[in-house]
Amino acid sequence: MNSKAYRRLGTLGFHLAVILLLLPGIYYGVREFRVFRIQRLREERLQSEGITPNTAAFRVNEGQGFNPNNVYWAVLYDCRETDVEITGIIPKARYWSMVPYDDYTLPLQSYLFDGDVVRDQEGRYTAYLTTRPRGRPNEIDVSAAPVGGLIIRISFPEDSTAANAAPGVRPIDHD
Repeated sequence: MNSKAYRRLGTLGFHLAVILLLLPGIYYGVREFRVFRIQRLREERLQSEGITPNTAAFRVNEGQGFNPNNVYWAVLYDCRETDVEITGIIPKARYWSMVPYDDYTLPLQSYLFDGDVVRDQEGRYTAYLTTRPRGRPNEIDVSAAPVGGLIIRISFPEDSTAANAAPGVRPIDHD
């Protein structure tokens, strides 16, 4: 091979190396843009439907993985500026859980279930969604996804009246 061919191969190799180095950045940039766009669209949709994060739980009656023997409550939360307090009664059921999800609908590492939730003598609980955990009972750390959705799942409830009672949701100061 002559020197011109070596130069061409060197230039081609350099360009391939640059492209390979840039691809991960381009991929993550596009992915983060999509997440930002999804968040914006979700916020616009919620506003158009009159749903404000941190203020209410609403009943979910359909969706992927929906089981008609379960009762599902959803809470949209935004813990960037405030914490969220959720109160309610855990009805007698085979299983109860409170799990937050990120933008990719993956569950966060911090959650509550009927085996570890602290409740009073009447079965009432108070849970906190926060990005600044302080060691309170029933605290769920959502710092991995400060904006997201939380599902309260009641599997095979024995008391349908208690299972169908909406949990209370309100924003509280970070302290």
